[in-house]
Amino acid sequence: MELLEIQGFIAQFDPFSSLSEAELSRVARAVTIQYFRRGTMIVDAGQDNIWLSLVRSGAVELKLGGTDLNARLGEGECFGYPSLIRNTPTQNQVMALEDCLLYRIPKPVFAQLRAQNAVFAQFFGINERQRLRDSVDRLKASTPDAQMAAVFSSLKDLITNPFVIKAQQDDTIATAAQIMAQKDVSTLLIYQDSHLVGIVTDKDLRRRVLGAGRSTDAPVSTIMTPNPRTLSSEVPILTALLVMLELHIHHLPVTEGGVVIGVVGASDLLARMGSNTLQIANRVRGAKDAASVARATMLLPRAVTGLVDAGVDADHVGRFVSSIGEQAHAQILSLAEADLGPPPLPYALVAFGSLARSEQGLGSDQDNGFVFGPDYDAAQHDPYFSALATRLVDGLNAAGYVYCPGKIMASNPNQRRSLDDWTQHFARWITTPDPEAILNSTIFFDMRAVAGDVGLVETLRHDVFDMAAKNRIFQSFIARSAANTRIPLGFFRNLLLEHDAEQGDVLNLKTQGVAPIVDIARAH
Repeated sequence: MELLEIQGFIAQFDPFSSLSEAELSRVARAVTIQYFRRGTMIVDAGQDNIWLSLVRSGAVELKLGGTDLNARLGEGECFGYPSLIRNTPTQNQVMALEDCLLYRIPKPVFAQLRAQNAVFAQFFGINERQRLRDSVDRLKASTPDAQMAAVFSSLKDLITNPFVIKAQQDDTIATAAQIMAQKDVSTLLIYQDSHLVGIVTDKDLRRRVLGAGRSTDAPVSTIMTPNPRTLSSEVPILTALLVMLELHIHHLPVTEGGVVIGVVGASDLLARMGSNTLQIANRVRGAKDAASVARATMLLPRAVTGLVDAGVDADHVGRFVSSIGEQAHAQILSLAEADLGPPPLPYALVAFGSLARSEQGLGSDQDNGFVFGPDYDAAQHDPYFSALATRLVDGLNAAGYVYCPGKIMASNPNQRRSLDDWTQHFARWITTPDPEAILNSTIFFDMRAVAGDVGLVETLRHDVFDMAAKNRIFQSFIARSAANTRIPLGFFRNLLLEHDAEQGDVLNLKTQGVAPIVDIARAH
């Protein structure tokens, strides 16, 4: 009965689940069962190893060289195989994190299984990179081709023309236009000798030459976009998409070994992506009213679902969602200005929290405010900005960025301040770090301009962090707050759930998973 229990347990976990009944029976008969009390050293770094160890119950901690944490393993997980495969002493020190029961499989049995079972051998492949590649290959095999082309292809796959069409910066606009017409291209790279210095598109010729009445005898450098952003040919297509969204551009020169090998455009990405990701950004930017912005952002959940289904990592998804959110803020604000008239003085729309960190998720509420220049006078200017803020937050709410429960929105007069006033506001939190100030720091210290005079927010951010860096007491408070976050792990490493009236028992990944990491990063 004990052998059947061992066999039944190990058969639940990879790679033992790939073994035949005969192989499982052989492993079960060879297993030695050992018990280790919490805090006991199981294997020391540099020690010879003769076992593949499988955790039956409890948990173990692996430290590389006995110092640097490598992994923590629980029920059904294995350790000790790298040294068996290499036939070298162990690199990890293994300690019992809890009282542990281990199934220990002798080295000869492990070697025989690897020799006879390809799946078993592949699982324990010593090359971690190869294991990652195998995981990607398995993901590719289970994901639709159209989605995989977008996620895993590199920009090099989009370069079909090996010739770079270019002009020199001293060439005339007429010469540049003739080159574009002869080569039938809509984009021209501008060089100074062998160095890329700019880019010109059909749109530049329409807007900056014909529309502006500029002479075509002028140098092409007078209408080019200088210092264009470039990307390596090995960069994934999805990364290029995000760069275009974030910089509001439609063309990217692609380099290989530091040399430009071609240009990719938004249309190239659209054709390869086969989804509505770029269309959402275009619809938001081209919206004629706030309702049109809302109709465009309604497409966001479907686009995100497609990205997740295609295996896109959380960082890229967060950046994509944040790019759309930033554009929605900017477009609704621009439409409101068009209705109310130009602002009476320079200002910036500042975003706080997840949007500022470019890690916004679906369903996020809005956290924003206005930062004004030094000439701001509340009595004279606030009626305009109050109306502007109301249109902004109402439009964002309709677009899915719901009202902030804590009223951290530009429609709240407390969130409309001059640069000096904002600086003094932060100074009070830093010099008097009471619980409310610490709570505010978790929201307001993450800030980024999404429209208007970006320099106002950059100045505020620089001054605030300079003050915070010099105040050790404030730093100790926010560090202590980050360290005291309740991590949702129970005594037996099980996840602790919260009860929600509507959803039942749930795990809040934002407050219990992401927030502690963000708080620690902010403290550093």
